[in-house]
Amino acid sequence: MTKQLQPLFAEPIRLVPIAGELDEAFTWQVLALPCEHTQGIQAAAPERELLLVALAGALGGLIDSSERDHVMQRLIQDFVHVSSHIALAWVWIGPTDANSITPLFVAGRARAFGETLQLSRSRLTAHCPVFQCLQTRRTTYMSISPRSPYKPWRRAAADYGFEEMLAVPFDLGTESQQGIAVFYSNARGYFKDIGMQPFVALAKLGQVAAHQTTLISRLQLQNMLDPLSGALNRHATELALQDEFIRARASMDGFGLILLDLDRFKLINDSYGHPAGDRVLQETARLLRRHVRETDRVGRWGGEEFLIILPHQTIDQVFSTAERLRFEIESAYVKHEGRRIQFTASFGIITWAGQSCTPDRLISRLDSFLYDAKRMGRNQVRGADGRGSETLSLGAQIQEALETQQIRAAYQPLIDLRSGEVVAQEALARLVKADGTVMAAGEFIGAAHRLRMEWRIDEAVSRQALAHCLARAHQGQSLQRHLINCSADFLGRAGCIETLLETAQRSCAGCGDVMHGKSKPVIIEVTERQLLGDPKKTRQLLQPLLDFGFELAVDDFGSGYSSFLYLLDLPVRYLKIEGELVRRAVDDVRARAMVESIQAMAFRLGICTIAEGIENQVTSDLMRDLGIDWGQGYLWGRPEIA
Repeated sequence: MTKQLQPLFAEPIRLVPIAGELDEAFTWQVLALPCEHTQGIQAAAPERELLLVALAGALGGLIDSSERDHVMQRLIQDFVHVSSHIALAWVWIGPTDANSITPLFVAGRARAFGETLQLSRSRLTAHCPVFQCLQTRRTTYMSISPRSPYKPWRRAAADYGFEEMLAVPFDLGTESQQGIAVFYSNARGYFKDIGMQPFVALAKLGQVAAHQTTLISRLQLQNMLDPLSGALNRHATELALQDEFIRARASMDGFGLILLDLDRFKLINDSYGHPAGDRVLQETARLLRRHVRETDRVGRWGGEEFLIILPHQTIDQVFSTAERLRFEIESAYVKHEGRRIQFTASFGIITWAGQSCTPDRLISRLDSFLYDAKRMGRNQVRGADGRGSETLSLGAQIQEALETQQIRAAYQPLIDLRSGEVVAQEALARLVKADGTVMAAGEFIGAAHRLRMEWRIDEAVSRQALAHCLARAHQGQSLQRHLINCSADFLGRAGCIETLLETAQRSCAGCGDVMHGKSKPVIIEVTERQLLGDPKKTRQLLQPLLDFGFELAVDDFGSGYSSFLYLLDLPVRYLKIEGELVRRAVDDVRARAMVESIQAMAFRLGICTIAEGIENQVTSDLMRDLGIDWGQGYLWGRPEIA
């Protein structure tokens, strides 16, 4: 059989004698060169065909799977399934200099043997097919006999009927790693008769699976990285954060987060150009990766923000890391066109707060700490470890007020300056504290904005305003328009728009739609800042409400230089003139001229004007004389909770 297996090599196959155990007189022989060129015999063609068909079926696994091990396991399982003589097959993947080999997965009738098999390199095993295959990276064969001088082979032959074995290497695309598929036959001459074609093809498929896995891993890695900084991108960072939450909840072992934002980054871009800004971002990412642990994850959270996830960290450890990073960034610089550009960063830090904590809530709190670091002078670390956070304190109060329904709508009247009649009411947010004191919107809305809680406040106030409007209709009171403030956070959420529309539809159905025509007694009030920077997008978001009959007002008109442009793209029906401009118009000729100009323009466009902040009769009379339609201010009443 040795002669029949022998391929056509310039150097003939050598039979290597191996000394037996001390109590044995026999030696055993291994083919030290492979037998890849064996073609097999015609009588074995049907089974050879079955093996090749099994390989063809495995091609679908190559397409569907990105896991090399999964493909290899399926290959050997299919081989064993269609073969009448392969009693065992197993696959090993590991370093080329391995001294011990244990199968990764096994298949076949003798799998119990494979699952307990462990080959350790020794004087007796160094020339066995597996280690020969590992060393030469060539297919290697050996016959197995009950008379073998090596006791494990004698036992295997006796217990499982093994007659011969074949070790087939497959390339993993790296010098340090190697794969081997090993097959045991219970028929003498099986591998000679079948030929090497199916087994070499299997090795090629294993090689393709390995290379495919490597390629897919690289593509997945590229898809996870921010192309500029090399840090994780936003999506990958969010996934990493979710995984860390799952781990922390399962183990009750928390983690820390660092959110940093480069200080005055816009100034760097404006002064030196965007290439310089890119260099700063790249250097920041490099410093962050260099000065955190391998287990920490660094992601680019947005623009010039980076989020760092630190598993198994206490607040003291997180603070220490953040301070070290702050110092490294402060000490760094980049060179651009012969200039040294130095930069700093502000940091917010936090740790996992237990099972009730959610990613959104944790990030929201972290954002507030970062804002405090900016507000307190930049280039510093702020967190909840005694360093304080005014924003977080307000955020806790807002959260409690929302949960206990103590975010209340207060109503302030709007007056027709000619008739003196109340024509509308504006719903303004108020927070009723546990001790009964009331906070005006100006005291907490900034914190709500930073904590991304504005939409929840708008939702509560708008719901109450629609209920208030309906109640007045049921009581037979005069119909008055209700102005509802809507933040960009609210307008940008399709669910909020849908909920407001559904609530309005129910309210209008409840009052019998006493308004004549399509118009409804609700005015959506937005500021220039809340127009999302894109009037057309704002109109698209508002269109369902406008179609239903809501009207649109622009608040604080005159406080922004581009306010006039919004009138071209939005169906504005009301302009609320900013209170400071109204008050200054009494004594300032230029301010008065500006109010006159706004009124003249609004009149030509068919827009109703509303003067805000009127606190005395002199201002009211002036606004009326200038042609302003409505007035609002403490002269007629402060906002009152209904």
